[in-house]
Amino acid sequence: MEKKDIRSMNRNDIKQYLLSIQDFFKQSLDKGNDIDFILDNTTILDDFEDYLPEEEYPIFVITMLNGFKSDKIISTLVDKIEYKRQLND
Repeated sequence: MEKKDIRSMNRNDIKQYLLSIQDFFKQSLDKGNDIDFILDNTTILDDFEDYLPEEEYPIFVITMLNGFKSDKIISTLVDKIEYKRQLND
């Protein structure tokens, strides 16, 4: 999966990117890859460490790996990313 620049995304772009990351993980798992293999061979989640509080990053990873598509969860993640982005601007 191609990494994208989070800094240049609007709210909807971030949401769509998160959903596409979930799809990437699902497809990788469906191909028979295990979670450890996928995480060891991709850096797709690393960029988000800069935008999420340390205590919320594990929740983010679990959400991405398990494909939770709850609007509440995704919106909360997008809120956190946008907030941190604004602080860095």
